[in-house]
Amino acid sequence: MPANHPADSSATADFIADLGQRVLAGHQVTREEARRLATVSGDEIYDLFYFANKIRIRFVGRQVKFCSIVAAKVGACSEDCGYCSQSKHYKTHVAPGKLSTDEMVGAMEQALSNGANSFGIVNSGRGPTDAELDWLEPFYKSAVANGKIRPCATLGELTPEHAQRLKSMGVLRINHNLETSQRHYPSIVKTHTYEDRVRTIKVAKEAGLSICSGGIFGMGEVWEDRIDMALALRGLDVDVVPINFLNAIAGTPLYGREPQLSPLEALHIVAVYRFLLPTAELKIAGGREKILRDMQSWMFFAGGSSFLIGNYLTTFGRSAQQDQQMLADLGMPYTTFDEVEHEAEPAMPGASGSRLVALPVVS
Repeated sequence: MPANHPADSSATADFIADLGQRVLAGHQVTREEARRLATVSGDEIYDLFYFANKIRIRFVGRQVKFCSIVAAKVGACSEDCGYCSQSKHYKTHVAPGKLSTDEMVGAMEQALSNGANSFGIVNSGRGPTDAELDWLEPFYKSAVANGKIRPCATLGELTPEHAQRLKSMGVLRINHNLETSQRHYPSIVKTHTYEDRVRTIKVAKEAGLSICSGGIFGMGEVWEDRIDMALALRGLDVDVVPINFLNAIAGTPLYGREPQLSPLEALHIVAVYRFLLPTAELKIAGGREKILRDMQSWMFFAGGSSFLIGNYLTTFGRSAQQDQQMLADLGMPYTTFDEVEHEAEPAMPGASGSRLVALPVVS
């Protein structure tokens, strides 16, 4: 990363400090201010992280949250999302599969043992059918009866009727990512539109469901796309923003097409999102191990406030013990669904070397 001219560096540092203090006082960052944050380089990137961290602590708190997911129905998806190994349009390592209610409950119980605050069922396909909701309902009833974790769902496009039914089944939060900007979206997906995604978010909000929506970075987008998506998410007033970094899977169109993000660029994205979305839960999710590498613990200093623990959809994450150890080393507590704060436990029961067992995706 090239060093700035001393005069430029001083002006940039002053701008970051002034904007950071104004955000802390309640200012909403403008597009032009976000564009200037996107140009930060050299040593001033650490000034950006410093204020992103202060904004996180001021509006979200020092504690972090974990969430876990499991792919309940995998593969054979009708959609052509260029990043997704589950699409039937591409030949990847994923073999179609489906979990039983007992397997979903087992994955939830393991997520609980890892300290997860939320647990989401992910379903491949454009959207759920009535029959698929019948299949999922016993699991959600079990999760509600358990009462120790937030039941979430990532099921694709929703009709108002399906959103209401999910709410009645006990689902509290819907994940439906925008993935990228409206401008860049057609170069990533062609079988449905950006507007379709926005519609589902609005339908879920109208049903009284909490919204988790973010995107994937490193898909060939430019900074203006990143800012566009952040502003769109702010306009939709989402609760949780997953920040994923592309982990391109062999067989997908994006595999080998785009240069991999550097750790500092990935953290730069997190920090700019914290300035733009000061009160949101910024969840660092897919690709963090591969992209951040030895800088994973910096995701909090850059403004992240939660992360995915355990496996992803079609790839393994690192062990829960390693993530607990990271928090213990940082002296950071985590919060469970009951709003109780816990000290990290690297040797917690069920966490040592654990990986969520339900991942029926590798042929």
